[in-house]
Amino acid sequence: MGVWAAVAGSSAIIGVVASGLLLEVWSWRAVFVLGAALAAVAIVGTWRFVPDTADPRHPPIDVVGAALAVAGLGVLVYSIIEAPEHGWIRDTTLGGLGVGLVLLVGFVLWELRTSAPLLDPRLFTRPAFAAGSLSIMLQFFAFFGLIFVLMQYLQLVRGDSALIAAVSVLPMAAGLIPSSRLAPKVAAKVGARVCCVGGLLLITAGLILLAQVDGGSSYLLIAGGLYPLGLGMGFAMTPATTAITDSLPPALQGVGSAVNDLSRELGGALGIAVLGSLLGSAYRSHLSLPAALPTELAERARASFGLAAHLREPVRGQAQSAFVDGMSIALLGGAAVTALAAVCVAVLLRPSRRSA
Repeated sequence: MGVWAAVAGSSAIIGVVASGLLLEVWSWRAVFVLGAALAAVAIVGTWRFVPDTADPRHPPIDVVGAALAVAGLGVLVYSIIEAPEHGWIRDTTLGGLGVGLVLLVGFVLWELRTSAPLLDPRLFTRPAFAAGSLSIMLQFFAFFGLIFVLMQYLQLVRGDSALIAAVSVLPMAAGLIPSSRLAPKVAAKVGARVCCVGGLLLITAGLILLAQVDGGSSYLLIAGGLYPLGLGMGFAMTPATTAITDSLPPALQGVGSAVNDLSRELGGALGIAVLGSLLGSAYRSHLSLPAALPTELAERARASFGLAAHLREPVRGQAQSAFVDGMSIALLGGAAVTALAAVCVAVLLRPSRRSA
C-alpha cells in the first residue's frame, strides 16, 4: 500500500514535470499526444495482465449503473465548472446541479435493487471503508485543485516558464514519497486513525500556508507549503487505502480497488471544478478595471485571467492582484475540506468499546 500511495501521488507530479518539458519544445497539443500514448500502453498492459474480476462468480457488468453514474457525475461536474460564468443561483446552474443529483440518486436506487451491482452502496455502512474512501477523495480534491490553481499562479503571476513552474512543485514529491513508505510503520505504531488524521492535518496546514502567498512572495514560502502537504498526503493515503481493502473479503478486493481509484479521480475532478469555480468567482468580484478601458478588453479581462495577464498595465497588474485574492480563497476552501475530512476520519475510525 505504501508503494501504491507513493506511485499514485508522485506520478501526478511527474506528469506535471513531463508536461512542462514538452511545452518547452512543442505546443500544448503535445501533452494530449503523450496522454494518448500512455493510455495505449496502459490498455495493452491491462489486456495482458489484469484479470476481469476477483469474484469467482464472474458477475455481468452493470451497464445501467455505469451509465447513470457517468451521466450524473458528468452533469454535476460540468455545472460546477460553468457556475462562475452563468452564476451560482441562475436557473441553468441550479437545474444542472439538480439533474446531476437526481441521476446519482437514481444510481444508488438502482444499485440497491439490481442483483449484480456495479457498486453496492451498503459497503459504505462499513466505517473503515467509508473513512478510507472519504479520505482519499478529499485528499485528491485538495491536491488536484491546488495544482490547477498553483500552475496558473506560477506562470501568469510569477512569470515562470512551464518547465520552471513544473519543477517548482517537486517539494511536494520530496515529502510524499518517503512518508508513503514510512506510513505503514507509523500506522503500526500509533494506529491508522492517528496516522491518517495527522496526515490530513498536515495537508490542511500546507494549504493554509500557501493561501498566504501573494504576487511578491518568495519561493521559499511556496516550498514551505508544498512540503508538508506532500508529507501529509503520504501519511494519510496509505492507511486510507489499507482501510478500504482490509474492510472487504477477498472476492470484493476488485471492488475495493475500483472504489479507491474512483475516490481519487472523483476527488480530483471535483477539486478542479469547485476550487476553480471559487477562484473564478472571486477573481471576477475582486477585479477592478479602469473606467476608460474599452468594453471589448474589459470583457476579455473578466472572462479569463489568462487573457487579462497578457494585456498591458494597469489591467495586467489589477488582474494579477484579483487572481491572487481568488487563489487565497480557493486554497482556504481546500483547507476547510481537508480539515473536515480529518474530523470525519477521526469519528469513523474511532475504536469501538468492544475493541477498547
